Amino acid sequence: SCLATITGIETDASAWALASLPVRLGGLGLHSCADTAAIAHIAATFDGEACLPSLVTPYVLPHAMLLDEDDTFLASLEDPRLAPFESVLEKIQNVLQARDNYGGRGQKVWSATVHDERRKALLISMTEELGRSGRLQGSALALKQVQVRARIQSCSAQHASAWLYGNAEADPRLWLSPAELAVAIRLRLGLPIAPMPSICRLCGTGLADVDGVHARSCFSGGRRTRMHNALRDVIADFARRGLLAPAVERPVFSNTERKRPDISYVRDGTTVVLDVAVTFPLQPSNPQYAKRAAEKPGGAATAYATAVKEGKYRGIIDNEPNPREWLAVPLVVDTFGA
Repeated sequence: SCLATITGIETDASAWALASLPVRLGGLGLHSCADTAAIAHIAATFDGEACLPSLVTPYVLPHAMLLDEDDTFLASLEDPRLAPFESVLEKIQNVLQARDNYGGRGQKVWSATVHDERRKALLISMTEELGRSGRLQGSALALKQVQVRARIQSCSAQHASAWLYGNAEADPRLWLSPAELAVAIRLRLGLPIAPMPSICRLCGTGLADVDGVHARSCFSGGRRTRMHNALRDVIADFARRGLLAPAVERPVFSNTERKRPDISYVRDGTTVVLDVAVTFPLQPSNPQYAKRAAEKPGGAATAYATAVKEGKYRGIIDNEPNPREWLAVPLVVDTFGA
């Protein structure tokens, strides 16, 4: 495939099915046009039917007969590639009966529905495949199944796929090297990043697995702290450019000096405190976190922001003399980009 040619990554059936999903659903957007060819033909025929009465005399080509007598149109409705997607076929039939093609957006709506249904089916098949493989049992199997859903949920979050879109005018230091790109794609598709596990060179005790779970959750070496501080400094720099005069990790609360938000500034009489965090949805030490990440539309970043960061400052702000003059904003990213 083109993916293997460019990146050197060979995918299995599940990984390729994921790669063929749109980027917004956690894939790489490498879907075949054949998957939605029938939908494209149905939408084009329907839109063409609406235009023909104004171009051709009704006595020559009756408006109501076009769709009913078009053999290729009827064949598209019976395309076997659409058979698994009952919700799509139902939407198409409703449009045909109402003669309203979403204002000309029928192809976009129907194609999006097909991809959504394919993603749901893929999640089911991937979790079932883990059970059939027999490599994991009991709680280990259940955790792995939850982690698969959490990973895809995080990869589907808003802005999580921004690294896939290169900017020719960006600083060259911001571009991923070929090796970094290959690793990022492997992590996104759930493919191994190493041929075999080894002892972690940072902590010296943990087993660095081939999926990179330990590498992204190990606290040794200070990598996570450096990542947090780098993100904090970038956000603070943007705030300075906006003339917000941000303060970095300074005490701002009147009732405690122990809590120092990463960034704080005052705007229109409101003290805004920004708390930055980098999180990883597949932490083996916290299976419940992976479960919350799998259920949240925004993935791990949303789960962490609502469960930890918002609660961290809520009590402090409530004890301030004027709580309404305070605003706590969690700025959370996860290692899949969400």
